[in-house]
Order: sequence, then C-alpha cells, then structure tokens
Amino acid sequence: MKAFFTLFSTLFFATYSYSQAPVNDDCAGLIDLGVVPYCSNIAQYTNVNATASVIDVPAANIPACFNSGVERDVWFKFTVPTDGSIVDVEISVLGDVNGNGTMKMPQVAIYRGDCAFGELAELDCAAAPLNVNEVHLQQFGLTPGLSYFLRINDYSATGTPNAGTFKLCVEKYIPEITMGEETNTESCTGTLWDSGGPSGDYGAGEDLAFTICPQEFHQCIIINVEDYDTEQGFDYLSFYQGDDISDLQLTQIAGFGSNFEVQVPAPCATIRF
Repeated sequence: MKAFFTLFSTLFFATYSYSQAPVNDDCAGLIDLGVVPYCSNIAQYTNVNATASVIDVPAANIPACFNSGVERDVWFKFTVPTDGSIVDVEISVLGDVNGNGTMKMPQVAIYRGDCAFGELAELDCAAAPLNVNEVHLQQFGLTPGLSYFLRINDYSATGTPNAGTFKLCVEKYIPEITMGEETNTESCTGTLWDSGGPSGDYGAGEDLAFTICPQEFHQCIIINVEDYDTEQGFDYLSFYQGDDISDLQLTQIAGFGSNFEVQVPAPCATIRF
C-alpha cells in the first residue's frame, strides 16, 4: 500500500504542475528581458494555460488589433539602452515556424506606463495573418532608459486555442529596402537591394536614386557594398556626398566584386543606379 500511495502522489503532483498558469500570466508577474537587444532560446516561453488579463476598463482592455480577445495572454518587459544606441526595435514572436515553438497565429502589443490598473498606454500592436505562425512589430523613436511592456497572445479562427511555446526577440531594427519602392531613409542602419530585391535581377534601362540622411548624430556615413554584379561599361553604381545626384560624386563602380566600402563625410549620402 505504501508503494501505491507514493506513486499516486507523484502522478497527482505532476498533473497539478502541468495545469498551472505561466509565471507571467499577468502583468504583475511579467518576465523582465532586461536591456535590449534580447533574443530567447527556441521555445523558451509559453502561453499554455494562461488566463485573460484585466489591465483597464473593458473598452481599453483588449489591444486594437487583437483577434479573439486576450484569453491566453502573457507579459514581458524590456528596457531601452540609456546611451541611445538602440531606439528603433523589431519585436519578433516566432511560434510554429522553423522549429521555434508550437504557438500558432501569435499577436503582440506594446505598452508604456506602469503595471497597474489603468496605468498602461497601448502604443501599437500586430497580429499574424491567418495561418501564419510568426509576427513582427517595429517601433521607432523609443525613449532611452525607459521600460516598455509586451503582451503576447495567440488567436484562432475556429475557437480552438492555438496556445503553445514560442521564441521572443527584441532587437535593433535594421530595415531592408528595395530601390524603386522607397527613395530615402532616416535610419542609421539598413540593407538596400537593387530593384530585383534579395533574390531577383534588376531591370533594363533603370535610373534610380536613394538618399540616406540618418536622424542620429554622425560624422560619417559608411556604406558597404557586400556584393555587386553589373554589366561592365553600361550599368554603374554611383555614390554622392549629399542628398541629391547634383552633389559631389565620390566614386563609381561597375562589373562584379564584394565588400566595397564608401565613406561619406556629410549629413546625407545618395546612391544612384
């Protein structure tokens, strides 16, 4: 009888532990990610068995873009570096995609304020499209030294919960821009592709320009052309010291090569292709 009792107690304890809500089920028990950048391990977090949080009156309790309410939301906090090295961030919630977890159709909201009833102000939110198991949210111009709050949930088109494990990252935003789709940026970092994007080829007879004028203080803009392959004698990539192609041309390249660096000692730089 003693052996049977011990086994029964163990099974009961395991069942009880499994049904517990996550520690960060409510804002008061949030998980502090610390100073960004931050990226968790695969499937490190979960919203399984989470319950709905009440942070405000009903009209303000559910984020603007959330589907199916906040039945299984969990909470996190991150802090922006005091030195201002990161003020633009990309928040990524990766569920059942590439082995990152089991959550399906995640959604995320970002707040500022205090973790008390009626003290959090929603800044923005994003929900994954139907049957997409990852979501990304960009936020710009965050305040150095300030903490921000994340509310993460899943949603379902059928009413069946899509709760599960997920990977969470809050990293410096690095934009990817395709020439012809945008004409300028104020970001200090980024990736610029020709009109073919990361996997296609540029078109015939193009004449495109792109201007970079970073908002943050800088003494020099450094452009690194990681790889290029153009028709020698016909297609040129030109670099100008200023915000227009009428400014001083610093250099020009054609043919093929890699890791070609251009330093532009000016507030703006313009690239023409």
